[in-house]
Amino acid sequence: MFKRKLGFAILAVMLTFVLVLSGCTKDKSPKDALQSSMSKSSDIKSYNFKGSMKFEDFNFPDETMSASEAAAVINMLKSAELSWTGGYRLDPMLAEVNLQLALKGDLAITFNVPIVMTQKKVWIKIPNIPMLPIPEDVIGKFVELDLEQLAKDAGQPLPNLDVAKSQKFSNDIMGIVFKHVEEDQYLKEIKVKDAGLPADVDVNQVVQFHMDQTQLEPFLNTIIEKIAPEIIELLSSNQEYRDMMQLKQEDLDEAKKALADVKQGDLADGLAEMKKELKSLDITSNIGIDKKEYPVYTDATIKASIESEELTGSLGIKVVSQTTGINEEVKFEVGEPKAEDIITMEQLQEQMGGLFGDMGGMDPESLEGTDSGL
Repeated sequence: MFKRKLGFAILAVMLTFVLVLSGCTKDKSPKDALQSSMSKSSDIKSYNFKGSMKFEDFNFPDETMSASEAAAVINMLKSAELSWTGGYRLDPMLAEVNLQLALKGDLAITFNVPIVMTQKKVWIKIPNIPMLPIPEDVIGKFVELDLEQLAKDAGQPLPNLDVAKSQKFSNDIMGIVFKHVEEDQYLKEIKVKDAGLPADVDVNQVVQFHMDQTQLEPFLNTIIEKIAPEIIELLSSNQEYRDMMQLKQEDLDEAKKALADVKQGDLADGLAEMKKELKSLDITSNIGIDKKEYPVYTDATIKASIESEELTGSLGIKVVSQTTGINEEVKFEVGEPKAEDIITMEQLQEQMGGLFGDMGGMDPESLEGTDSGL
């Protein structure tokens, strides 16, 4: 009898152990996984990143263009790719983004624009663009923007670049969104091997968001009736968030009133008109979450076709973003520029003055009867 009870006890312990392990390793539901990863993002203090954006389709015929001109523009846009790499470090705050625009085909060209940022300064490197007669003296120099001075000139306080607070605000916003978004309508989990992720992406779970034309109207109704009012209330009840967004309570009161007017006014008519002109829509996004629950990969594909009196055509865009080295030492390709490589905006304007012609020598009387556009 004792041996039998001991056997049952051991079996019970083993079963309990297996159940606990299975509970620890089982993937969370798509909504829970996304919410958890957004919350986890607030722990991020440093990272490197890369991404790209490309037109997969662009077809909006212009009556003022010949067929050959329109085809050239379409081919140029389809062959264009904007990509970026960079890094971020919280303490001391330093961020850089290296933008690269590549155009392929007969007029193939590639140029880079590095941007470096600290709490109070931004530096933008002047690229060498063959189609523009940029003086050689300034090519490769960094134009310095003093954020404190710009804020003073604008009569506004210097924006507080508190990434941790911004992430908390983002998490609160996403919490409101997820509370009202029906998981089975928009979210699902897909197998990692079926997600089409790049070979260097290491994730444990992939959540896919999908919305098509039939889901757009209920989604917009949910935003207007539930999500937007709660976001306004969040801002109204949190002074830190208002200060971060440089909003006053009067701004939120006006937004609340405008939202009420939309709900009571032409919302139904606007949606009906949109459904008539929007012939197709498909938005698909894959979010890859790693074993530490960080969201380290996102891609989004947007396809739409429109048919109206003003505009008819189709559009397709794909955006990819990847994060690496979370909370590790950041690899900065450029870093904060040296003093000898920096010029002021005034020095740049002085050097670039001839690019737009000698405006200073124009006779004011010659401008009579013209529209300056100012």
